[in-house]
Parts: sequence; structure tokens; C-alpha cells
Amino acid sequence: MLSTTNKLIMIDKKVKNLTLMALFTALVVIGSRIYVGTHDTFRFHLGNSMCILAAFLMPPLHAGLASGVGSMLFDILFYTSGPACLITFATKFVMGYVAGLVFEKSKNVILAGTLGEIAYIILYALKTYVERRFVMSMAIEAVLPLLAAKVGASVVNAIAAIVVSTILYNMLKNIKLS
Repeated sequence: MLSTTNKLIMIDKKVKNLTLMALFTALVVIGSRIYVGTHDTFRFHLGNSMCILAAFLMPPLHAGLASGVGSMLFDILFYTSGPACLITFATKFVMGYVAGLVFEKSKNVILAGTLGEIAYIILYALKTYVERRFVMSMAIEAVLPLLAAKVGASVVNAIAAIVVSTILYNMLKNIKLS
């Protein structure tokens, strides 16, 4: 049986994790709203930085949920609604979760951020290809250049996200959050 003290410690940890998840969900929405460019071409934003930073400061599942829910809420509030939001949830969840798992094992921010971003870029490219090729019935000759442009923009965003999240993590890592 758990003592009263142990129960309070467990509740305290759950409250801290829930609070951090809510905070990072909001930071992902806000970071995604701070952008340059357009949704259809190149869009540089800070949302991915917050997804990766969450992975450094929370358990993987919580980081994935904050990343996915925050990105999905951004889509609903500012961009699009419907089934696309669920795809955004899934791809951003994977980014935060993978980065969190790698960071939990390695404590290497560059490796964790890179692998989280690679997982996201692969899923985003797959989503873009399926959407444009099969849902919108675009010719392969039209899809491939668009795909290359979107992947290129995602790589730029990924590099920026890794740099920003690493800088912020190094500023915050000595603060006891959980």
C-alpha cells in the first residue's frame, strides 16, 4: 500500500505533467501562429520548435499529445477544419513522441530533434503525396515538384526548430519542472 506521502507525490507529478502539457499545447498554437510565408508555398513558423522543446522537458507521450493537440488546434482555429486536423494531430504527435523517446534514451537534443523532425517530414511528405496524387487526382508530374518544395520548406523549418529548441532547452534545463 502506498503511504499518504507517496500518493501526494504521485498526484503532484500528475498535476505538473498536465500543467506542462497544457502550457506546451498553447505554446505550439502560439508558435504556429508566428510565421512568415503562406500555407500553400513556404511557411516558416515556430510551432515545431515548441513541439521539440516539449520533447526535451516532458515524458514522450505527454510531448506527443501537446504537439499533436496544439497543432490540431492551430489548424482548427486559423487554417482548416475537418479530417485534415486529425492528420495534423497524428503527424505532429509522432514528431513530439519520437523526439521524446530518443531524448529520454540519449539525452542528446540534436539527435532527438533531428529524428523527431525526420519522422514528421516523412509523414508530411506521404500525406502530401497521397492528398495531391489520389484525393486531388493531380498528375505525378505536378505532384513531384510540389512535394520537393514542401519537403524543402519542411527541412528548413526542421533545422530552425532544432536550433531554437536547443537554445531554449539549454536556458531552461536547470529549472525543475517535474
